Amino acid sequence: MRLLVQLISFALLLYGGFALVGLPRAASGEAKVSLVSHEKSATQLYLPATVCIYQRQGLCRGCSLFLLSDTLTYWPQFEQALPWLLILAGLLLLGGRVWCGWVCPLGLLSDLMTRLREALGIERLRVAPRLRRGLVTAKYALLFLALGIAALASLPAMESARASLAEPFCRVCPARVFTPLLTFDAICWTDRSDAVTMTFSVLGLVAFGLYFAGLGIRRFWCRLCPVAAISVPFNRTGLLGIYKDGGRCTHCGACRRVCPMDIQRVYRARGRELVTDHECTLCLRCVEACPEEDCLQFQWLGKAAARSKLHE
Repeated sequence: MRLLVQLISFALLLYGGFALVGLPRAASGEAKVSLVSHEKSATQLYLPATVCIYQRQGLCRGCSLFLLSDTLTYWPQFEQALPWLLILAGLLLLGGRVWCGWVCPLGLLSDLMTRLREALGIERLRVAPRLRRGLVTAKYALLFLALGIAALASLPAMESARASLAEPFCRVCPARVFTPLLTFDAICWTDRSDAVTMTFSVLGLVAFGLYFAGLGIRRFWCRLCPVAAISVPFNRTGLLGIYKDGGRCTHCGACRRVCPMDIQRVYRARGRELVTDHECTLCLRCVEACPEEDCLQFQWLGKAAARSKLHE
């Protein structure tokens, strides 16, 4: 079920702009870093997932981090951004990191890499607890660095460099390369418009290479992604979450083994409680794998949307 939702989301976000909405297909050419804000989209909607602004016929305008960065850089236009910020907050309240686990195009590609590794019989790399914590710290560092650069670009003294500093993370995100590749546009590997843009585009190639660590580590990029960091505070809002009845748990460890983010909270909980971790992508693999009836439940708006079932 989740894979089907991911595939539909992928098709809509990457090809829906011209296939479903009728946005004219642009002439082929490089999606240059320096032209990042000039691509057209079918709607002005922003999603809490890596919807890439380099896409020439995108269904949505961009991701949550692009919206926040753009708002900081061009803050005098805040009134124009406010309705979209409120819509984004509503989407996050309703979905938390469901957007990561079920909608994000880069999340789907990560899952497909895992399936490829398993099909080839290659053992996955285990992530040590210290490295897991380090990746989480790096994720927040990337978020604050991106927002800091965007805010810096808003200063009057930075006016001459504003166009080069705007949307900093978008310029290094792996989607900058993946999106033109998957929509049959020319890839701009490096943009030499100026020194800052060149630096960003080189860092983007480094990030693109890092993404392929997902061949060995499940959902590697999700552990680093600053777009996901924006969703984290909404993952335990009470509107949605995974709940555990510890009295039904036999401590078999199935939930811990299948978790693509290597989360321990679900396994360790012993009472009746909310066990959604801030790093959880709500893929519900733990609910699916749990062999005990109603031990785990995914609740949305107070109602059970999925529950564990007895495995015979």
